[in-house]
Amino acid sequence: MMTPINELTKKSIISTPIPVIDFHLFLVGDRVAKELIAHQIASALQEMGCFYLKNHDVPTTLIAQAFAQAKSFFALPLEEKKQIALTEKCHRGYIPMGMSSILSEQFYFGREMNPEELDQLDHPFHQPNQWLQSQPEFQEAMLQFFAACHASTLKVLEALAIALKLPKSYFTELHSEQNHAVGLHHYPGASQLSQAQNIRLGEHTDGNTITYVFQHEVEGLEICTKTGERVPVPLIPDTVVVMAGEILQRWTNDKVYATKHQVAIPFASQSIQPRYSFAFFASPNNDAKIACPESCLGANETAKYTPILTSEFYTQRNNKNKSILISSEK
Repeated sequence: MMTPINELTKKSIISTPIPVIDFHLFLVGDRVAKELIAHQIASALQEMGCFYLKNHDVPTTLIAQAFAQAKSFFALPLEEKKQIALTEKCHRGYIPMGMSSILSEQFYFGREMNPEELDQLDHPFHQPNQWLQSQPEFQEAMLQFFAACHASTLKVLEALAIALKLPKSYFTELHSEQNHAVGLHHYPGASQLSQAQNIRLGEHTDGNTITYVFQHEVEGLEICTKTGERVPVPLIPDTVVVMAGEILQRWTNDKVYATKHQVAIPFASQSIQPRYSFAFFASPNNDAKIACPESCLGANETAKYTPILTSEFYTQRNNKNKSILISSEK
């Protein structure tokens, strides 16, 4: 049985309905301790679709270094950043303000890829990273951050497998290729924004397995619960926000809730502060089969979705999103 969300321990002094889960016991505890934390994680993902993870083992010094490097990168002249602009065929690189409806500039990267890998799959996420040669410290910090997040998310996926009564390596083996992505967001400050501009990033769900969201200094993240209630996600020091994505919801036959979320101006102000955030999108191997395991099915329950490979899922999702975009522009 999953632990009801209202029974999860919330030791933070910040009031929030989003559970705070201490991962320390899972990392160092015995089997009983691991199962306790695993069921807390599964329950949170089932009922809220997200939770705060404390003691997630991504070093705080590395997080601070990554944010410092990101601030330096975004402070570069626009023309210099445009040298590594993201394209439709390559979702790796820089996105300037005004290139989308998002009120931010962004930078996306993934793991470093070998040349022989690049012809194996025609997909915008399966492309080489773009780096400015003048910013080697930025590249080094980002790749270290990527590696630490990969290692940490594997442990969360191991916990989820335990809670679902699957072999503990069930999800981790299917994420071994590190086909993840990191998105850096810089929402510039402003002296005044109209009411129509109070949403910095519109409501959406992530398409991957789980997402780590690191907020920095300025709040704004909001989630939408199953009942439609918007809930602010305040900053809690030394935690990362973990969100379920569409793949995990599909994988668990909708037992897990893929959290709808957005970024808004947290309160009315004459001076809007710049905001920086990182999102680490953990995704399965390209040839991983997303098929509901028996342990996620109740009595007389059948799978809602046909099995699908990760690469096929993303192709269908990208085509669907393009269709929506074209329709909205007519």
